[in-house]
Amino acid sequence: MSSRNLLFMLVDYTGRIAETNEVFDTTIKEDAEKNNLLIRDEELQPKLIIPGSGWFPKGLEEALISMKKGEEKEIEVPPEKGYGPRDVSKIRTYPLRKFRNISDLKPGVQVEIDGRIGTVRLIRSGRVQVDFNPPLAGRTLIYHVKVKDIIRNRLLRVKHLLKRRIPSLKIEDIKVNIKESTVTIELPSESYTTQGIQIIKNAIYNDITKYIPSITEVVFVERYGAPKKKVKTTPSKRKKSKKASIST
Repeated sequence: MSSRNLLFMLVDYTGRIAETNEVFDTTIKEDAEKNNLLIRDEELQPKLIIPGSGWFPKGLEEALISMKKGEEKEIEVPPEKGYGPRDVSKIRTYPLRKFRNISDLKPGVQVEIDGRIGTVRLIRSGRVQVDFNPPLAGRTLIYHVKVKDIIRNRLLRVKHLLKRRIPSLKIEDIKVNIKESTVTIELPSESYTTQGIQIIKNAIYNDITKYIPSITEVVFVERYGAPKKKVKTTPSKRKKSKKASIST
């Protein structure tokens, strides 16, 4: 799909493994709680999906292209259009001593070895088997999806690209102004101290110029000011009313 004809879709979904019926991801709070998934509240809301971006499995993105706002369906994603087939050459065995600095080593734990992230599969006889395949490789996936909205407004597209990178942001708190090919963005002040904010800003620039090609320049504005001084107020003294004396 051409970058000029991209769809910006807000989608609610729950994904499960077909073979085991295990839920592995969701944007629905009730589904997260029911399946004991630890997902932050800001992630439990419709996600921005741009079919063709590669942010989600290819099979899911392809199926969304023909869907309309409000439409709901189940999508089956085979391994070749999901996270790929499981490659046995990516399963390696290491001596247990290589992991002596990891106190909670057990099957299922993710470890980093030589710059690669893998999952511990087996610990036996002083040896540790690590699988460097993606956790969902070789799995058929079932997504229950609902298209909540299709975003056509350029300003809103910018805001949702920002929210994708900083999920805690509220759309209404993001100030965006577009003039010709330049977009000026003012984020809420609480985002200034977000960990890795400069790297995030660079990623936002790349997203905007890639997925909204009519914008070629991104300007970030930060405002700082002295804290407002609190004005002390003193309670007003009530004047005592003079009582009229009546002499008889």
